[in-house]
Amino acid sequence: MSKTTEAIWDKIGKGVLSHVKVHLLTYYVSDIILFFRTPIDTVVKKYARHLPDYVVDSEIDDLRTIAQLEFLETIKIWDPEINENIWPLAYQRIVGAMKDHIRYVTRSDPARIYDWMTEAAEVYMSVEERADFVHKFDNGDQLNRAMVSLSEREKHIVLEHTRSEMTFKTIGDQMGISESQISRIYKKAIDKLKKELQR
Repeated sequence: MSKTTEAIWDKIGKGVLSHVKVHLLTYYVSDIILFFRTPIDTVVKKYARHLPDYVVDSEIDDLRTIAQLEFLETIKIWDPEINENIWPLAYQRIVGAMKDHIRYVTRSDPARIYDWMTEAAEVYMSVEERADFVHKFDNGDQLNRAMVSLSEREKHIVLEHTRSEMTFKTIGDQMGISESQISRIYKKAIDKLKKELQR
């Protein structure tokens, strides 16, 4: 560009870019989402692999929606003069938005099994170190008995999955059994704990 053209663009460039973005986000949202659907879905699936199955089952649709919305929000702040490719910025923002969502749902809804089991595991792990563990749970003795009712294998799987946030596949690889077997053992252990705690 000539110096005159550069000077003119310096004055109107941001305004033009802003109008283009408004136009795109007003009339072409569906086309934008369709065009970027594959990389967005790939990021969502990659992130979901690190979450427990029961969290993924209930949150995957929300995560996909959040990822799409965050991509559209990224368009609003993206400056193509600084970086021609929008994806690196979008990727960081999408992952951050999904993490924020998972943090929010696991903290704000005490009924969710993920939150409940994390707390239960933390209490159990502190039993040998703290005599006052009962104050961390309304009925510490009952929780202790519930955990003792599990076999060593069940206990290991529950604690690795909830406290260490390991996937069923990783635990299965460690123990030399399939991911589906780990999932069945885990669900059976959770049912045992629920029944014990309801007594």
